[in-house]
Amino acid sequence: MRVFLNGKEMKFNEHGYEYVFLKPYKKHMYENIKKDHGELKIQLYDNGVQIRTLITETEISTLINRDVAVDTVNNKVYILEADSKVKENPDGSVEVLY
Repeated sequence: MRVFLNGKEMKFNEHGYEYVFLKPYKKHMYENIKKDHGELKIQLYDNGVQIRTLITETEISTLINRDVAVDTVNNKVYILEADSKVKENPDGSVEVLY
């Protein structure tokens, strides 16, 4: 299974990745559209974040309208804001320096 996040291929994780929002949200909307060739998941948040995921038999492709930092050690995707600073460690973990 190939996995892409904002156009970059990343390691497949059977248990998925947890989204960590640096700007909290109160409300969100979720829609799942199923078709013969796959499904499209749309997530909209009141903090301005939009996440679109297309899932087919061979590929998962996610687009987030923010810069992201992927922590492969802890299986987290940090959804960054414009002023966010990130330190990527050699082991694949990430530290977010606000």
